[in-house]
Amino acid sequence: MTSPSAPSRTVAVIGAGPRGTAIVERLVAASTLGDWQGRLTVHLIDPQVGRGGAVWRHDQPEVLLMNTATCQTTMYPDASCHPALPLLHGTTLADFLAAEGYAPADVAPRAAHGRYLAHVLATAEADADPARLRIVRHAAEVVDVTGPAEGAQRVRLDDGRVLAVDAVALPLGHLATAPGPRSQQYADAAARHDLIHLGPANPLELDYRALLGREAIAVAGMGLNFYDLIGMLTHAAGGVFEEDPSAPSGLRYLPGGGEPRLVVGSRSGMVYRPKPDLRPELPAPYTPQVLTSERVLDLAVRPAGVDHERDVMPLMLAELRAALRSVGAHHLATDEALVHLLFPLGRRGGATDEPHRLTREVLRDSLRAATEPDPVWVLVFRVLSALRVQVNRLIDLGAYTTDSVRRDIDGHLRNAFASWASGPPVSRVRQLLALEEAGLVQFLGSRMHVDIDEEAGRFAVRGGDNPPVLCEGIVEAHLPPVDLPAYRSPLLGAWRERDEVQKDSWASRGSGRRLLTGSIAVDGLYSPIGADGTVHERRFLLGVPVSTAQPGSAITAEPDSSAQLLRHAEAVALRLAMIGGALSAGAGAGASGHGPGTVLAPAR
Repeated sequence: MTSPSAPSRTVAVIGAGPRGTAIVERLVAASTLGDWQGRLTVHLIDPQVGRGGAVWRHDQPEVLLMNTATCQTTMYPDASCHPALPLLHGTTLADFLAAEGYAPADVAPRAAHGRYLAHVLATAEADADPARLRIVRHAAEVVDVTGPAEGAQRVRLDDGRVLAVDAVALPLGHLATAPGPRSQQYADAAARHDLIHLGPANPLELDYRALLGREAIAVAGMGLNFYDLIGMLTHAAGGVFEEDPSAPSGLRYLPGGGEPRLVVGSRSGMVYRPKPDLRPELPAPYTPQVLTSERVLDLAVRPAGVDHERDVMPLMLAELRAALRSVGAHHLATDEALVHLLFPLGRRGGATDEPHRLTREVLRDSLRAATEPDPVWVLVFRVLSALRVQVNRLIDLGAYTTDSVRRDIDGHLRNAFASWASGPPVSRVRQLLALEEAGLVQFLGSRMHVDIDEEAGRFAVRGGDNPPVLCEGIVEAHLPPVDLPAYRSPLLGAWRERDEVQKDSWASRGSGRRLLTGSIAVDGLYSPIGADGTVHERRFLLGVPVSTAQPGSAITAEPDSSAQLLRHAEAVALRLAMIGGALSAGAGAGASGHGPGTVLAPAR
């Protein structure tokens, strides 16, 4: 037993989603080491603790689906992560859900992932020797963390309790933000005219029943949140999708009553295509032959910086041409055909006289190719998924000029990659087309613009230069942005007011110019930097709000992929254990043949 004057030997993990659960699992692994000293108490704090966290909570409607196959998710590191701590378990999401009848290449509901997260946490708690590691759950929200940069911290909960801890980890996902100027304009108009406005948010936080009974609702965004809207709205309405081989979608929608017509558009007009149905077994990832890792490093050190359209796009097209020619798809292996495939509405969302027809054709063609699945379609999907990784590496290395990032990457390439590599499962696209066939969806295409017709008391929505459509509401179908000044989190708000955090910036290697981001600035990878340059060494941030330092923060942990989520979780778990006095510096070296240096400084 420690004396009253001894350190508290207590740490906190704020957030019990995938990242927080992974940290706890790695702390349990650390506690099995022979040089672990005494007992460490871990406070795990989240309003949804033990239920999978806010996004994956296991009691959500089964209608919300994951975006990856069950075999593409795990919460346990493997040899590819080069762990410094013991590997206690290896149960993947596919292993866990096999008992529920899911095959490895199936797409499961998000609630199923929540059940897996709850299982991983419960297993960690069962594994923990209470004489070494004590895990305490708190179903509460943290409203503030105070304390000196190099000293003990005080964690204040929304129920009034205050926990004294040696260090704190904040594994965070997408956070709610205050409405931006455009969202506020929509909200004010909705209040004036008795209209509906649903701003950017986690789909679980929105009341889709409010849309029922309206004639037309504008939807700004054609990505994954739009597909979530399809599922949640039809669920709220009580509608039913029935098999109908005579329909182009293969489904017929039977309305439940009150469904509005969805008037859908976006800046690019790029609707997300379905991921190919690759059951029963997913193919191996594609290995680039042109835009190789060596070529990426060569581009990254060019002193003048890289222009995407001049230096990288030709390599991407060459990669696609070579891959397509290798399977005899010569009809697609031309730059003209490939550019049209990638950007059917033009690189920057060019105008079209028939956006609805064109978008419907893109969806029908992609559904047919994804369902068969067409080997050529699957190859393009695999190549683009691999090329996205290479482009993200170039961004992370600061290779691009700031102008190219703004004009090319943010201007059109991210949307094209997402449309191909981040699409929904086949079932959701079938449902979207069934709603279109039922007259409940109208595609506006690119260059979506929303005005407020004060005389009519409606939102006037148009795509490009086409005539406006009057709508009784608008849904901003995207997640809240990464934006430190706008975060509604009481904790981050308190840090902002005390200048204990600041915005990060991204640097171009070529031009030397820095571009401010909404991400939180951290020292190295984890500790927030205050406005005066103070590094808060007892605080560790992971996830989406620090995406500049941790690019790819929203990507799930895939087996045998050296998953960033799991590598970062182990690094932070080791730091918590060391600060808490349970491990000495350098502990864990040799546990699996790799020293802690690999974990404490993952490659960016």
